[in-house]
Amino acid sequence: MADPLGVHVNDLDEDPELAAIRAKRMAQLRGKGGGPAGMGGMGGYGGYQQMDPEQQKAQQERQKAAEDQRTQILKAILSPQARERLSNIAMVKKEKARKVEDMLIMNAQRGAIGGQIDEAQLIEMLESINEQTEKETKVTFQRRRIDDDW
Repeated sequence: MADPLGVHVNDLDEDPELAAIRAKRMAQLRGKGGGPAGMGGMGGYGGYQQMDPEQQKAQQERQKAAEDQRTQILKAILSPQARERLSNIAMVKKEKARKVEDMLIMNAQRGAIGGQIDEAQLIEMLESINEQTEKETKVTFQRRRIDDDW
């Protein structure tokens, strides 16, 4: 059946180069989780691309090695009481503890920390961080007006 508008509906008349490009793009989309095009290389699942089991295992090993190194550095620069306090903070506020750990590790790498940090020094650091990041809480009451209130 001929198309009255001259638009090709079936793939029989398709240019082989265009078919190859289309097939390649479909393979890319399937490989990235079927995410929409134009996401800057990100798949449809938050950027998680399917990896080989070997790649996943290697990545997990790298993450574990980085965490082990991080733990060793913290053990070297913190006294046992300071480590315990930091772990207590991590139970309640993981992000805050992680930021403090990052700051401690950066200071240790720069040589700004001489010796171990005891619990009192850690408390001082935490207080200074709290002062910098403290948010002022403002409460506003909005009262609904009824016809009788006027």
